[in-house]
Amino acid sequence: MRSTVSTACRGAVTAGCATVLALVTACAPTDEEPGGAGGSDPSDSSGTPSDTDAALAAYTGMWTVVVEASHEGSTTPEGLEDHASGGALALMRQALEGVVDSGGQVTGEPVLDPELTLEDSTHAVVADCVDDSEWSIGAPAATGGAAPRRVDAELVHDGLAWRVSYLRIWEPGSC
Repeated sequence: MRSTVSTACRGAVTAGCATVLALVTACAPTDEEPGGAGGSDPSDSSGTPSDTDAALAAYTGMWTVVVEASHEGSTTPEGLEDHASGGALALMRQALEGVVDSGGQVTGEPVLDPELTLEDSTHAVVADCVDDSEWSIGAPAATGGAAPRRVDAELVHDGLAWRVSYLRIWEPGSC
């Protein structure tokens, strides 16, 4: 399923994602192999289309907020907690702090291509292959590579809303 973020938001998402991807890759554990949760056919899910749409909106909404914040130089963007919690929230905040600390100008945008699987009414997983080749912070070398990278996410519905609770961003060339 292709992300349907507006052109303006997509530009913001792209710039933020590249920044986040470049910074997070250095912080992510490397002893795991790609594989595991996500990637199955969303039509096999037992949830309603509104659950699937809401969970996907939480994932893409998180990226939109992060990208906008990276352009503004914000480390605590308003609305991030509406889309992310736990480890995913901490990881995104850490990445935004890295952007601010680097003093880099974010340019370009990544292309998201998330596939969401609704496991049940309170859990979903996203398998994404993010092309961040046109997204950079400062110098082009800051992107960390030009090959698409795998992103795995877990989402939880806490009774009020879907939120990304786990986020793993792999190295360039992982998808």
